[in-house]
Amino acid sequence: MLTVTRTATLLGFRTMTATAAQADALSAQEVLALHTDQCITYWGLSEGTQCFSADGRTNHDDTTDGTDTGRWEMRADEMCVNWDGEAGGFDCGPIWRVDADTFTDGDYNWTIN
Repeated sequence: MLTVTRTATLLGFRTMTATAAQADALSAQEVLALHTDQCITYWGLSEGTQCFSADGRTNHDDTTDGTDTGRWEMRADEMCVNWDGEAGGFDCGPIWRVDADTFTDGDYNWTIN
């Protein structure tokens, strides 16, 4: 997390080839342990913050797209997000560890606050 521009979403999941820095894909258990009840600061196609509640709610405050609420869940080892302000249902994709403190979905990088 997170699909954010309205061409790619916050924690917007586009198909991509993993680079060496992104080769460490996280398992569902790792994503849940790191993100549940946490907020992140992200940058990439835009920048802002996003929070992930244990009950599956998520919200973001984006410098370009403003605020939105939605749902998040894990499907296999992919994080899926569905924003209330966007049509199209859940958007899913893998999360990679870039370094000890930074993660990516290919469009956005983030650190956990």
